[in-house]
Amino acid sequence: MAKGILQTATTISKTTQTIMGAVIGCAGYNRITLFFDYVKGDETGLDIQAHFLYAADGTAYQDQSWTAAAGTKTSTANEINVTANGNYYATWDISGAEFVKFTQGGSNDDGTPTGTIAAKYVLKKA
Repeated sequence: MAKGILQTATTISKTTQTIMGAVIGCAGYNRITLFFDYVKGDETGLDIQAHFLYAADGTAYQDQSWTAAAGTKTSTANEINVTANGNYYATWDISGAEFVKFTQGGSNDDGTPTGTIAAKYVLKKA
């Protein structure tokens, strides 16, 4: 098991997804759990996205859900959306991933973000 602080309480971004902390090396681990504390401000809410990378400075691939219908697979980009103060967590299967990064941003491009997010993580092998 490995764990760390991803970022201390920081004002959320308004219009673009912004990296939280640093890229996390996760080779050899199977799961990552993100714990985050959101304090809502003038914004509608907060979106968090997980992105997986082959190299620390390489292309980021956003977490996806795949569905199949009539022999065709389609994907939907996943993100977490919260709209109220709270202490939250989410877990991802990261088997085979070398690196992961998390991004955050306002959910509706409205208001002047005054809300904050603090985040930490735990990596587990099984």
